[in-house]
Amino acid sequence: MNILTHFKEIFEHNYSGQWSEFQKIGKKIQNIIHYDFVNEETLWNAMSIRGSALPSEEFERLEFLGDSILKAIHGISLYEKSEEFQPGELSVFRQNLENNENLAPLAEELKYNEIGALLGIGKLSPNQAADCFEALIGAIYVDKGNLEGMIGLAKGITHFEKKLKELRKAPWGSKDPKSFLHEWVRKKYSNEISVDYPSVNEGTSNAPQFKVRVIIKRKINDKIEIEGPWVGNFPKKKEGEKEAAKALLSKLEEEGKLDRSS
Repeated sequence: MNILTHFKEIFEHNYSGQWSEFQKIGKKIQNIIHYDFVNEETLWNAMSIRGSALPSEEFERLEFLGDSILKAIHGISLYEKSEEFQPGELSVFRQNLENNENLAPLAEELKYNEIGALLGIGKLSPNQAADCFEALIGAIYVDKGNLEGMIGLAKGITHFEKKLKELRKAPWGSKDPKSFLHEWVRKKYSNEISVDYPSVNEGTSNAPQFKVRVIIKRKINDKIEIEGPWVGNFPKKKEGEKEAAKALLSKLEEEGKLDRSS
């Protein structure tokens, strides 16, 4: 059985014959990234989100490949700008460009939530969305057959220049945002203050979805000095804590309360 017949049968039996809608989303993706797949079967595999009735073995292989390719492309792209950075900053910026919080919105731009809805998965978590984006990058590489031309295409899809500019302007710069926030708190308040990350799990024990915020308060009387906004949802509390720290730092900078010299 060829892959086209196989996919059509799965859609007929599991998704009320929505095969044409699946193909339409694939066309949208190609229009957005300005790349037409020579072999659309490769794209279908990158759209076969883990947890759906579609075969996910190739999706997982493409995700692995895409993760490796993104690391290489970000490494090459940052190296080309390396004279603008301290050597230690390169790895930090690459990690920020590759984390789930950065990749997930890119998958949303590429209509992967529409695929999730069509396949009965619903809105994708940041982890799921990041995996999908990596699978798509892997699929493009497989379709092209080599890395030539991938760098410019991937930089466009990932908004590399824009994202790097945002990272460089961020209050925490090349530092970990949680570490930067704790340094700032120690400098401003000495040891009189604690930094807490209250959370709420809006998912289940098996599939947690944490909302997290930052609260800075006095150790002696628990008086709250600063409260950050809620952010989420995240499958891991630590991911939420990092994003909560970013949200609070951005808020403090907007209000003119942040000293970048921490």
